[in-house]
Amino acid sequence: MPANDNPYQQEDLRLFPRPGQRVGYGLLLAALLLAPLALDTFYLGELILVLIYAVAGVGLMLLVGYTGLASLGHAAFLAIGAYAHAWLLAQGVPLLGSLGLAGLIAAAAGALIALPAVRMTGLYL
Repeated sequence: MPANDNPYQQEDLRLFPRPGQRVGYGLLLAALLLAPLALDTFYLGELILVLIYAVAGVGLMLLVGYTGLASLGHAAFLAIGAYAHAWLLAQGVPLLGSLGLAGLIAAAAGALIALPAVRMTGLYL
C-alpha cells in the first residue's frame, strides 16, 4: 500500500485538521491586520516584538525538536538581521527593501558560518 493511500497519514498532513481552526486563524489574521488601526504606537511595538520572538522561538523549537541539538546561532542571526535592518533604514533604504536586504544579509552570514559548521557533529555543532 503506497504511503499516500493511508488516511491517517493524510490526516496528519492537513494544514487545518479540525473544522473550526480555519475560522479561528482567519479571525486572528484579521485582528493582526487591524491592529495598527486600533493600537497605540507603544502597544503596536510590543506586539511586533512578541511576533518576532515567536518566529525565533518556533525556529529554535523545530531545530531542537527534530535534531536534538541546541543552537545559539538563532540569536546571532536574529541580531545580524536586526542590526542590518536598522542600519539600512538609517541609510534611507525603504522599509520593504530593508526587510528583504536584511534577510539576505542574515542568510549570507549563515552561509558563511555553515561552510565550516557542516564538518562538525554532535555537541560541537
